[in-house]
Amino acid sequence: MPDFLAASPPSLSMLWESADPSEALARRFRFDSPTAAVSWLSEVIAQHWGRTLDSCERLVISSGNMMAWITVGDRRMIAKWSMHAPVFTRLAAIARLTRWLDQRGLPVSPPQPAQDGSLQLEVDGVSLGLQNVVPGDLLDVSDVTQVRAAGEMLATLHTALAAYPSVVPTAEPPRSGTQLVGNDFRSANILWAGGGISAILDLEEARYERRVDDLAKAAAYLGTRYHDWKPTPPDARDSFVAAYQAVHPLPEDQLDEARAIIAEHVAGWPH
Repeated sequence: MPDFLAASPPSLSMLWESADPSEALARRFRFDSPTAAVSWLSEVIAQHWGRTLDSCERLVISSGNMMAWITVGDRRMIAKWSMHAPVFTRLAAIARLTRWLDQRGLPVSPPQPAQDGSLQLEVDGVSLGLQNVVPGDLLDVSDVTQVRAAGEMLATLHTALAAYPSVVPTAEPPRSGTQLVGNDFRSANILWAGGGISAILDLEEARYERRVDDLAKAAAYLGTRYHDWKPTPPDARDSFVAAYQAVHPLPEDQLDEARAIIAEHVAGWPH
């Protein structure tokens, strides 16, 4: 067991579920304590990345995924692993996509390759990735500057994803009129620092869809984080869509359709 665990075991929590985290840790991940989980992670990082895990601040469970905020040498990193074997191939594809976006200058946190070159490692029955922590705060939709930057960034992301040369395995394959989109562009997955967007996080929901649908969904859900979801305020939605249009405009008929889809999302919100 790493020495730091005896003095400072990590916190354990659920990202959004109301389940008991200790019970979820044991039932879903087969660890009897946070200390056991970090001890296992320390061994995996040493064996496959050749590096020493120096500390672990917290563990967070999200469905069948575990996230660990750790320090490795002089780097703050996040280790994330999944127990759900049917998604392992897709997770590897998302890791390759994220690295490709990073190579083209998009603000993402690319996976850090293991010693064998793996971007997403399959080990001990899980699929695990390691990435650097990107400094920043979650996007604030009350700040029009941030909202406009988010609209411009979604347009830039759509342009890049349309050019991605590989196919990402999804429930529905590409079809006419669709392209690869992130499908989860919202405050919980967008970091702001230094006067700009510092990172787009978690592309694991990527799918093939029309741009107009992804833009409308993003506009409606832009302000959502993990709890107490509310629709994005109308002024922020308008600023977001206008900023998108300035970079990668939709035809007028699709822009009208986007507004109608946004209205449907908002109307369907629990009141």
